Amino acid sequence: MPEINDIKISKNFYLKDFQCPCCKKVIIHPSLLDEMEKLSAMVKGKIKITSGYRCEKHNKEVGGVPNSKHMKGLACDITATDLQEVYNIAKKLKFSFVKLDEKKKYIHMEV
Repeated sequence: MPEINDIKISKNFYLKDFQCPCCKKVIIHPSLLDEMEKLSAMVKGKIKITSGYRCEKHNKEVGGVPNSKHMKGLACDITATDLQEVYNIAKKLKFSFVKLDEKKKYIHMEV
């Protein structure tokens, strides 16, 4: 039986890719999806979303800032085999903010 968010929303992404892990709710701004789709195409799909939408409870559990853009569907975190390459490409797209955390091995992006 398909999962609740097993709905394809773009060429490379499903709703479940952006869902909150605790409540399965999804909020995603169309601009974030557009930029993520461009990034995925440029790196040939070699990225994995590790944190998309977060409800208030989950955001607190992971130590997110109180007014996190994750809670508004305006941010996501990803991982990739070559983080530096993906980071360099993401910086050229229309994200308003891109941060590479080499220690924790993820990239945070916002629109």
